[in-house]
Amino acid sequence: IMRLTDLLQLTNDLNNQTAFYLTIKGKILPLAKLKITADGCLLYPGQHPMSKLKVIHLVKQMHHKGIPLWIINGKEKIPTYGIQIKDNGRWIRLT
Repeated sequence: IMRLTDLLQLTNDLNNQTAFYLTIKGKILPLAKLKITADGCLLYPGQHPMSKLKVIHLVKQMHHKGIPLWIINGKEKIPTYGIQIKDNGRWIRLT
């Protein structure tokens, strides 16, 4: 399972305006909310995609970034295994 540190390293060279999307049951949906819990970093779909800058702003004060990434679909927790960089880094898709 992918961890928050992996995501930050893989997107390090991308533009701060890069938009984040989630893959849920074959659909591509905007990453609209990020929540840190004892279980990991929870990623929620919504209307508008977060930018890389917003994600970094939300997690920059954290000391333990080695937490797993979970995509939340209703009550289902879907493990995240990787990313796809699209349109020369204009957006990425977590899968």
